[in-house]
Amino acid sequence: MNRLNMAVAVAATATAVTAGMANAVPTIQATLTVGNQAQALCVDSVLAKAFVANSADGTLSVIDLNALTVVASVPVGPNARRLRCNEATHRVYVVNNTAPGTVTVVDASTHGVVATIAVGNGPNNIAANFLIDEVYVNNFGSNTVSVISTATNAVVATIPVGTGPQVPSSNDELKKTYVPSTADGTVTVIDQRTRAVTRTIKVGNGPQNATVDGQHGKVYVNNTADHTVSVIDSATDTVVKTIPSGVGTSANFGAVNALYRRYYLPNATDNTLTIIDTETDSVVKTIPVGSTPVDVLIDSGTGDAYAVNQGGDSVTIINAATETVIGSYGVGDAPARIYESGDHLLVLNGNGGNRDTLTISTKQNTIVETEIATEFYHAGFDHYFHTADPIETGLIRVGLFDDNWHRTFEFWRVWTAPGAGRLPVCRLFSATFAPKSSHFYTLIASECAERAAGGVWQLESTAAYYLAPIDSMGNCRAGTTPLYRVYNNSMSGAPNHRLTASRTLRDRMVAQGWVAEGGGVDVIFACTPTVAGG
Repeated sequence: MNRLNMAVAVAATATAVTAGMANAVPTIQATLTVGNQAQALCVDSVLAKAFVANSADGTLSVIDLNALTVVASVPVGPNARRLRCNEATHRVYVVNNTAPGTVTVVDASTHGVVATIAVGNGPNNIAANFLIDEVYVNNFGSNTVSVISTATNAVVATIPVGTGPQVPSSNDELKKTYVPSTADGTVTVIDQRTRAVTRTIKVGNGPQNATVDGQHGKVYVNNTADHTVSVIDSATDTVVKTIPSGVGTSANFGAVNALYRRYYLPNATDNTLTIIDTETDSVVKTIPVGSTPVDVLIDSGTGDAYAVNQGGDSVTIINAATETVIGSYGVGDAPARIYESGDHLLVLNGNGGNRDTLTISTKQNTIVETEIATEFYHAGFDHYFHTADPIETGLIRVGLFDDNWHRTFEFWRVWTAPGAGRLPVCRLFSATFAPKSSHFYTLIASECAERAAGGVWQLESTAAYYLAPIDSMGNCRAGTTPLYRVYNNSMSGAPNHRLTASRTLRDRMVAQGWVAEGGGVDVIFACTPTVAGG
């Protein structure tokens, strides 16, 4: 593959390109009645289904996200608490908080129970690293973690941890599980490869949740009794900073926003949301939201945040680019958790009441007709791959291709629909270089046709997404930002191209022997909307 001169290939499209902005409040599409004392929800986006664990009923409510109706109620065992969906295998893992406890495995396609697995006493939360086919269950009453193989549906290890273990969290890339223990103010680190405890870290008082930031190799632990956040360096598994997080830190769940490099933590008693910069580990803002915020969701498409206000029966919308409240909307009584699936927001209401509900709405969509491209790296191939399809992104992250492809935490925004000044990007695939394979992307129609006709590359899509071409001088128009492409010169034994929005990263790849492909003085491949949508 030769260096391209993109300047001679651009279309004569002088129309300025901008990302559309919209500020309409989400529209409620349905309010569905689920079971009694609904505790948590997970989504299988491939099947377009959501699953709600109902503690008092011992059931799993199944929601068809296309029809927006409850289509089944599956008995899964008493005190169903938390659950995880594996979209690659279409399995749902439901924790039943009993003594002894169990995990019920449900086929997401047929709604049939596949297995019931005995664990420790009082399990009430679950994490997973589906890349290596494992599930991690905290046994609150036994002070242990059960490791379950999803290949055999059997417990393969029972690991002692701290007193009163809370929500386990997995760093899939580093193969570590972090388990905070409320009673003794510690976080236990488990090596997923050896299934052994490698360190017990003293944090603050009353730690509830360990939120993994794989982008920076950190873990953020909210200490509810101290009103602080302990920052753990995942390389050394030591606390490197303790951050005052606000007087009201009593919520269980924080969230990391990789797009904007932020950690968000709701403060339930003072009705605020604390925003921490994940690069500097400093509080950048504390935003008033609604009454008693208990959960926060990061929109995978826009990066915006949604805070669930349990006392206000509402959801507050925060623009991630400006870090300001841009709206709110009402949901059901005492909302507790929020999730997303495609263009839907799913809010679980009731906080353990009778006949709880699920509010389904549209998203805020502050940046319309765009999506985030996520990059992955295969160390065995020494190849890069990216996709702007949220379902494909999710499948790779849960191990559709086993433990081979891992996020690089490089992102850029693309358009998802045709428009003035945009060209379709074709996507091709080749397995000719077996055992290695590769993908190729281009917005140049002749380049796409040439490769598709050569017998080496198979056309997968003529419009995987849309980019804007550079102008005749090799520059990007106002409202767009450069996207670079480099070619590996088949150094890995097979051709591979990498796209990046970072000029620094592009230059580093060139220094390693990759070839920059594009046009103009800066050798730009194409132009994208900015991550913030400008």
